[in-house]
Amino acid sequence: LIMWGANVPVTRTPDAHFMAEARYRGQKVVTVSPDYADNTKFADEWMSPHPGTDGALGMAMGHVVLKEFFLDRQVPRFVDYVKKYSDLPFLISLREKDGAWVPDKNLTAADLGDTSEGAQFKTVLVDSATGKPHVPNGSLGFRFNDAGKGKWNLDLEGVDPALSLFGAAGTETAEILLPRFDAEQDKNEGGAVHHRGVPVARLQTEGGERLVTTVYDLLLAQYGVGREGLPGEWPTGYDDPAPYTPAWQEEITGVPAETAARIGREFAQNAEDSGGRSMIILGAGTNHWFHSDTIYRTFL
Repeated sequence: LIMWGANVPVTRTPDAHFMAEARYRGQKVVTVSPDYADNTKFADEWMSPHPGTDGALGMAMGHVVLKEFFLDRQVPRFVDYVKKYSDLPFLISLREKDGAWVPDKNLTAADLGDTSEGAQFKTVLVDSATGKPHVPNGSLGFRFNDAGKGKWNLDLEGVDPALSLFGAAGTETAEILLPRFDAEQDKNEGGAVHHRGVPVARLQTEGGERLVTTVYDLLLAQYGVGREGLPGEWPTGYDDPAPYTPAWQEEITGVPAETAARIGREFAQNAEDSGGRSMIILGAGTNHWFHSDTIYRTFL
């Protein structure tokens, strides 16, 4: 259990006894807060990032989870979960901008010539068995029309979504630009970009040929989790202070890199060992900062 921005004994008192009882039964408790809050006395470990920097800590922990539990080895439970319950297998179009490629919109059934009702809201993935685009159940295009009756569910109907295009037949690679917010481009315009690579496929659509990749491939690129053969600039390891490594977050949050990496690893390992019994209680303690929605998304 990670209590992150939620001071349970003080602000969620109806839940406090459940937390204490679970700890008596052996649950490990980690608290994340800049101050020695009241819930920290219940914790086995305490991470104290500088106020407002929780997003950097979360990104570094996510970097470790993606590398060790999705790339170095694939945990079946995790892979099956994200294929069914997340948008990670869905295809995203890339578009040209200033001579480079950037992520654009979801590829939809309408892009593939489907003229049925709601087709522009039916997202597309790749069937790993055939290598061809497939429109699964459950996307928004099935929700508000009669043709979608019986399809407003997550039944994959035997299709195994391809999580990544990496190494698939007929694919290539492309360098893309991703937004970076920890560096200033110049004194008049904040922000810069990451130069990262993703595997891509070329699809013939109603609007002509498009370059596409998966949300999962974009996610790895954003987190700086590299794979051999992809273009761009990548961290060389956890001790490389490039976004979004444990060493990078240490300079921002003050949390030791080794601690961030270990807690992220333990959180995922426990989820694998226990069948998913790892939890973050997130709370409004981290909601006092600009762009706090992105901090919350990092925890999720």
